[in-house]
Amino acid sequence: MGKLLRGMVSLAIICALLLGAAYWYVQPAKTLDLNYSELQVRDKVTNMLTSRKLEVELTEPEVNSLLKKALAAHTHPSTNVEITGAQFSLEGSEWVADVNLLYKGQWTFGAKLYFDMSWKEPYLKATHTATRIKEAAVPLEWFHLNPLQIQLNDYVPKPAAIREIAFEDHGLRIGLKLR
Repeated sequence: MGKLLRGMVSLAIICALLLGAAYWYVQPAKTLDLNYSELQVRDKVTNMLTSRKLEVELTEPEVNSLLKKALAAHTHPSTNVEITGAQFSLEGSEWVADVNLLYKGQWTFGAKLYFDMSWKEPYLKATHTATRIKEAAVPLEWFHLNPLQIQLNDYVPKPAAIREIAFEDHGLRIGLKLR
């Protein structure tokens, strides 16, 4: 009887240590928020006029703000998980978001969300393709975001419209046309 009790106590201690290690492992590396700044269209139009080209370049921080604004509208991808912060960056040809998540309103953890970007008029679309917590892949069945859609024509002065978008190493190049 004494061996059984010691075995059960040992098992309970091992389980508690494993749960504590797992909780420590998934903690976010840094505190993030969903604050964003609005895109300064006037500055972009001024630069476009001085360069005499009907194109505008959006830098990585500007695209980060646009994506954070779209993500802020979708902070509850499921009933159990809330996105509390994000920071987007460009890694190769895909956009990666370091995010802070809140599970069931109690447990915070950090993850990386991977997005493929595409342009289908009138939307710039970010499609969630994968989620990773540290080195562990999370199946899309467990956590999946609907595509983020940004209507870029809302940021363009009225006589102009977006002709094309090129995805570059440092951001986006937007070609414009006159209506």
